[in-house]
Amino acid sequence: MSLSSTSNTINALGIFGRLESGQEKYFKALEDKYSQISQDSEAVGIFSHLSLVIEREVPVGKLSRYLDLLRELRPFLPFKLETNGVIIKDSQHLALSFDTIQTQPIREVAKKFIPEGVVTTHYTKIVWFVPKQNQEKAIKELKKTKEMIFYDFKLVANRQDDANTIYSSMLYK
Repeated sequence: MSLSSTSNTINALGIFGRLESGQEKYFKALEDKYSQISQDSEAVGIFSHLSLVIEREVPVGKLSRYLDLLRELRPFLPFKLETNGVIIKDSQHLALSFDTIQTQPIREVAKKFIPEGVVTTHYTKIVWFVPKQNQEKAIKELKKTKEMIFYDFKLVANRQDDANTIYSSMLYK
C-alpha cells in the first residue's frame, strides 16, 4: 500500500498539559454530578488541558519542532499551577483560573520552537456544560481546588483526546 495524499499539512496541531489522573477523576465526578452533556457532543472525550501551543494547517516537516519542544518541556514536569478562582466560560463551562506569570517559563521555551503558535491563557476548562441552576454548587466545590497538577505535555492532532495523541513528553527520559 502506498501513501497517496497530496496534502503536506496537518489540520491542527498542538501541545497541551494533561492533568494528573487523580484530578481528572475528581473533575469528571463533578461533571457527572453537575453537567448536562449530550453523549453526541463534540466535547465528549476531550481531556481538560492547559493550552501551550496551537497551530492550524501545520506543514508535516514542522512536526520535528513539536517533538523537540516536548523533550524540552519534560524537566518542567510535574507542572503545578496555583489557582486563583473559578470562572464561567461561554455561559456553561467552568474553568479554574491562574496568573499567567506561572506559565511564563514554559511559554518562553515554546517560543524558541514555535513562536507563532504559543498560547497565553489564564484558565483551564474543568467542568463542561453546567446548566445555570447547577453552577453555584459546582463552583463552590471547585473553589476547594487550590492547585492544578499537569503530569504530562501531549502532542495532539486535530483534537485534545487520547485517540489523537501523537506523542508524550513522558516518553523522554
